[in-house]
Amino acid sequence: METSTLVLIVTAAVLFIALVVTAWVMSRRTRRAKEELAAAQQEHSSEESALTARHAGEKRELQQQHDSSLAELAVRNDSQAQQRLAEHETEITRLQAERDAAVKAGTESQQLAGQGMRWELASRELLVDACTAAGLDAIIATNIVFSPHDDEATAPYCVQLDHLVITEKAVVLVDSKNWKGLIFDGKKPSSMAGALSILFDETALPTSYAISLKRDSAGSVSVRSKLEHESPAFQVRRQARRFHGHLAARHGSAPYLQTCVFYSHPDARVWTDGLDEGERGRATRIASARTIQKALIDVQTNGSTAPTSHQLTQLVATVRELGADLHGTGRFASEFASPVPLTFRVPARAARTTATAPTATQDGPRMATRRRAVA
Repeated sequence: METSTLVLIVTAAVLFIALVVTAWVMSRRTRRAKEELAAAQQEHSSEESALTARHAGEKRELQQQHDSSLAELAVRNDSQAQQRLAEHETEITRLQAERDAAVKAGTESQQLAGQGMRWELASRELLVDACTAAGLDAIIATNIVFSPHDDEATAPYCVQLDHLVITEKAVVLVDSKNWKGLIFDGKKPSSMAGALSILFDETALPTSYAISLKRDSAGSVSVRSKLEHESPAFQVRRQARRFHGHLAARHGSAPYLQTCVFYSHPDARVWTDGLDEGERGRATRIASARTIQKALIDVQTNGSTAPTSHQLTQLVATVRELGADLHGTGRFASEFASPVPLTFRVPARAARTTATAPTATQDGPRMATRRRAVA
């Protein structure tokens, strides 16, 4: 055999053997890699299972903690809610007690304030209604009590004024008379019916007088006569002089005070000329519930000296200091609002302990119906 052929055969054999060895080596490496991959996959699966189990355990633990926290919060919230509900109910009870006490105190305060002007409540209401209906910007001061300076008096004394109607054009002192029945003020009875002259000596009547005829509960007619210095017109002029002197002594000047006798009872029928000339030209207007609006309008333009703004400011401050009840109309309505409602009436003695709201009594009728009609 030739050497080249032999070399070729040997070379081929070596290459074959090398190929076989290489294939065997590669096969073992492949098998080993597969085994390692399988082992790795098994280990990964084991780790994944362990992680899943651990995650599930942690999730259960967290859920348990969450549920426990929720239960604890629910118990705490229920406890706080019950506590706050109890505190709320306690606060409501306290506020209700305060409200009831305030309502009671307010009612008692109204009764005390109203008691001071018991007889002037109905006439105050009528005056406010009249000023409102007339469109007057007015301040109605009720129940003014002062001690005048009187050199002739042997002891100090007090004077009570029923009402002052204060506007920028006039100050009117109103003396309210709660008389009912037929009233002759400055007008002779015979001028109404000639037959009445048989009952009265009209020749003896002075310049100022008032005669009242009223039927009593027994059906008989009673007669009341107020003559000269006892007449309502003379009395209101005397009150005006005293109050004017009080204001002048206090402030150095005082506004001119016009006067009015107001028969405020709704059952009063007044026979009058509407004016009592009085002494020294100091005329006094005579009005009833039906004519008081006209009287208040007339005094605004009767030619008397209007008060100055300074005098009005001093006057309002003075009557406030004297404890008067102030109620405004027109543009003064918001500034001067009385704490005692216009419809308030002092309850009867037996009802004062149980009354929860102002009620009308025999002291005078409410004027709510009339007020609605005016509005």
